[in-house]
Amino acid sequence: MTSSAAKHSPRWRRLLRFLRDYPRSLAGRLALVLALGMAASAILALEASDRLQRANFRKEQAAAAFRSATDIAERFDRDPLGTKTALDENLVLGAHPVKSDWRMSGANPELSRELTSRLGFPAQIKTFDNRTCFAQFQRNRYAAGMNIDALPDCWFVRYVDKAGTERRYVVDLWPDRSFYQHNVGHPYVVLIIIAGALLGLLAASLAMAPLRRMEKSARAFSLEVDFEPIPVKGPSEVRAALETFNIAQERVREVIRERTQILASVTHDLQTPLTRLRLRLEQVEDEVLRDRLVADLAVTQQLVRDGLDLARSSEIREPWAVIDIDSVLSSAAEDAAEFGHRVVFTTGCGVQARVKPNALGRALGNLVDNAQKYGGSAELSCWRDNGDLVICVADRGPGLPDYELEQAFQPFRRLSSSKGSGTGIGLAIAQAQAKTFGAILTLRNRKNGGLSAEIRIPVKSVRTTGQAGR
Repeated sequence: MTSSAAKHSPRWRRLLRFLRDYPRSLAGRLALVLALGMAASAILALEASDRLQRANFRKEQAAAAFRSATDIAERFDRDPLGTKTALDENLVLGAHPVKSDWRMSGANPELSRELTSRLGFPAQIKTFDNRTCFAQFQRNRYAAGMNIDALPDCWFVRYVDKAGTERRYVVDLWPDRSFYQHNVGHPYVVLIIIAGALLGLLAASLAMAPLRRMEKSARAFSLEVDFEPIPVKGPSEVRAALETFNIAQERVREVIRERTQILASVTHDLQTPLTRLRLRLEQVEDEVLRDRLVADLAVTQQLVRDGLDLARSSEIREPWAVIDIDSVLSSAAEDAAEFGHRVVFTTGCGVQARVKPNALGRALGNLVDNAQKYGGSAELSCWRDNGDLVICVADRGPGLPDYELEQAFQPFRRLSSSKGSGTGIGLAIAQAQAKTFGAILTLRNRKNGGLSAEIRIPVKSVRTTGQAGR
């Protein structure tokens, strides 16, 4: 498949349409809010955790430094000379002598008060970073992969002991290597966003599943009244909405059933007076007048029967069945040919479809009758179109003006090409019959003349049995 063909293939078109429409859907907005919310929450939580770890480390670092400062002070109290010698010769890990040029200016008041409290006499602390604490290393040459960043910061401690002797020394802090190991870095942010997006899509899909079922049921109900109640499950709010929708569907069905019963009763009640009227018309002596009155009465009776047929067409309770479409079309053409009608089956499609057989047969019968009436013949065919099944009944008649193609389905409407004594209800009944199994009936003019009536059955009802004929 070429790149151009792939670009315009049905699968690519559906994908592009999905990507275009999904952000504007409720599921897309819910997924976006959840994804951004979860990603932001995770990032903020990691940042807060990172800051908390730093704060705890600083607290423990300071506590350890106070222990070191107090320990050196106690050593000076026990063995002043030995402690000074050990510091001068760098024999104490974590403590060393003060450089001669260091001065106690700008001491940290909080740290100084804490050390004073621990020692029991005034003491001062001044903080230095590692570059000041270990300035001697900066004069040295570094290996390519080494620097002094990993060396610790330090405290300069000064106090005068009880004997009046000034003590000065330096204690090292714990190295803060976490400064170079942030919890929230670029790869973590990317992973958090991706995980948030996936979780958002999953959560939106789960949340929208009941609403999608209701949307599909509403769409199916708009095409056919013979619906199945939606299973009531999910959160309480969704269950309440589904129950309400099922009740609304049942009420609509009741209204249609009552309408059909009323029309049936009216039709039945009209039969007796119409029959009496016909008998009385037979007594009219003027033969020409009698024939006209009888013809008008016959039209009236036909209108009543057709009206009842139209009302009943959407209320037929017929079981579903999977049938072979080629066999149905072939049989329809053969049955019509037996009565001398010019009906041919031209192109098969090699598929089966889940439909209501009697409803499909009646719709095809009405379309074939119309094709013969206005075109003199009928051509039956079927093919696949983007997965859907299209059943076509075509004729070679005059066709219809474009503005009348939609009006043709209106009951009792006489079109420009109408002739004979028909009631103009055949297409309306065929359309109602098609809707009972979820199909759509449309009309279009053929390029070389004539009219084409197409019954489109959705892909979900189609099952392939062989190589399509078209």
